[in-house]
Amino acid sequence: MRYINTKTGAVIDSPFNISGGDWKLSEDIDNKIDETKVKESPKIEVEKEVPADDPLENDAQFKNINIEQIKQELDAFGVKYDPKAKKKELYDLMLAQGK
Repeated sequence: MRYINTKTGAVIDSPFNISGGDWKLSEDIDNKIDETKVKESPKIEVEKEVPADDPLENDAQFKNINIEQIKQELDAFGVKYDPKAKKKELYDLMLAQGK
């Protein structure tokens, strides 16, 4: 049997009788649902995928070091850097000092 929730518009199929709440047997209602009462589905944010062409994102050393540690190393080398630079930029700068 197919049931419709007249409040949310959700539809379920169940071999069992469902009663209570806003659930009605689909044959018992005229398939009109008050659109003003239907709640909009919550927005789901999808995590941003890492581009496959960025090898640093898969580098364990890159993942295990934080920006403060990178800045500390750059300071030790006496390298000037933009304090607002992104982790990747700072990391690349740090690696360039080792060459």
